[in-house]
Amino acid sequence: MSRQPKPSGGAGNAPAQPLDDNLDLVQAVVEAAQREMARKARLRVPAIRFGAVAGVLGACATAASYRATVQLLERKLPPELAALVAAAAYGGGATGAAMMAANRWRGHPAPLPTETARQVVEVIADQGD
Repeated sequence: MSRQPKPSGGAGNAPAQPLDDNLDLVQAVVEAAQREMARKARLRVPAIRFGAVAGVLGACATAASYRATVQLLERKLPPELAALVAAAAYGGGATGAAMMAANRWRGHPAPLPTETARQVVEVIADQGD
C-alpha cells in the first residue's frame, strides 16, 4: 500500500505529508513489535514442550500403566506399598519434568516488545532535543 501526498486545497489546509510520515512510522513500529514478540514467543516453545511432558508423566501416575506397575511390584511388596512406590516413581518423574520446564521458562525474556519500545522512546527523545 503506497501513500501519495494529498494536494493541499488552499491556504487554510495543511499538507498531509507529516500525517503520512507518522502513519508510516507507526506501521513500522507495530510491525517491529510484532516481529519481536513472535521471536520471543518462539524461545518459549521448548519450555512448553517440557510442560506437556510433565503433564503426560503426571497422567501416567494415575493411568493404565499404574495398574501394570502395581501388579509387578505386588510380587515382592504388599499391595498398599506397591501402589505407593508406583505413584512416587511417576510423580517424581513428573516433578522433574515440571522443574525443567520452569527453569527453561525463567531463562527467556517476557514476550513483550521491550526492545522496540526502547527504540521508539530513543527516537522520540532525539527529536525532542
